Amino acid sequence: GHAAPTGAGPDSGGIARAQVALNAPPTPGSRTAQRLEIAAIQVDAIIVQGDTEADLMMGVGQHLGSADPGQPGNMVLSAHNDIYGQIFRDLDKLAAGDEVLVHTDAGAYRYVVHTVKIVEPTRVDVMEPTEHAALTMITCYPYLLDTHRVVVVADLAE
Repeated sequence: GHAAPTGAGPDSGGIARAQVALNAPPTPGSRTAQRLEIAAIQVDAIIVQGDTEADLMMGVGQHLGSADPGQPGNMVLSAHNDIYGQIFRDLDKLAAGDEVLVHTDAGAYRYVVHTVKIVEPTRVDVMEPTEHAALTMITCYPYLLDTHRVVVVADLAE
């Protein structure tokens, strides 16, 4: 039993709950990204669904609507470099050939870095979908100044 607040109509609670459900992250499945492992820069962090400030306080955020691990499309992950554990502090130190593992309930997917670049924060095109299975990781740059973004792009290993 749940009593409606005094003065509220019988439907007001249901409407509020429906709006909350629409804004909730998708229900995790066996292909949902859960953990990010980058040995080259000592990263081993949980992945949360969403990239709001609240999400990034909990771990690496997967941009909602971006591809699932191992699937065609661009999986976009972001994390802070200077607060909330500084997960992506050394993202700019990655190099072509470095391995990135994305763990799911169905297993781990291995990506290989091919591009590391510094861009203006307005370059949202780096988040656009791709035809092949790609991983794009983004953080602010440089450390504590955050005037630019580090963008690391990796492709799913065959």
